[in-house]
Amino acid sequence: MPEERNRKISIQLASQCAPTFLRVKPSSLMMLCPEDTEVLEVQTRKAGVSRCLLYRGNQRDMWLLYRKEELNEILKKEEVRRFFQAMGYTSFSLPAVLNNVRVRLLEHRENEGEYPHELGILLGYPLEDVQGFIRNKGKNYLYSGYWKVYGDVEKAIQLFQSYDRARKQMLAVLLKEQNVRRISA
Repeated sequence: MPEERNRKISIQLASQCAPTFLRVKPSSLMMLCPEDTEVLEVQTRKAGVSRCLLYRGNQRDMWLLYRKEELNEILKKEEVRRFFQAMGYTSFSLPAVLNNVRVRLLEHRENEGEYPHELGILLGYPLEDVQGFIRNKGKNYLYSGYWKVYGDVEKAIQLFQSYDRARKQMLAVLLKEQNVRRISA
């Protein structure tokens, strides 16, 4: 049973997080049953991918799997800092930002606040697309793929295709009985 569970989590990681494991995307979200947390920890530790529990759900938990160095680089950008500041953030360190996102998700789940769309920045979405989504309330987008695009459609399509290639590559490796840790280094 443990081997079957490991394989299930590996397939889920490949399906949802391959672009992060293969360094194409700074982070990915993953919904996971609490009983699978230990498997997630083992599979991400050796891959050099960090994890942050964003919230505990009734049956599934939301995890952010991320590359620290990539998120730190994003948070150093002046335009990103201005955006986060406008959203009420006072600290731009990665731990502070993750904690604020966690708090805002909890508030949203309890109907005490809006969804923290700034999470899109951490997921590697272009700033203009996150701002466009907020400004347009999710409407009037130019293209829709992994996110709604309000800016450079061609660049977004190229990113979407690279995410698809990463997913296919990682799933192909898993079909050959290799695991996530081995291909993500």
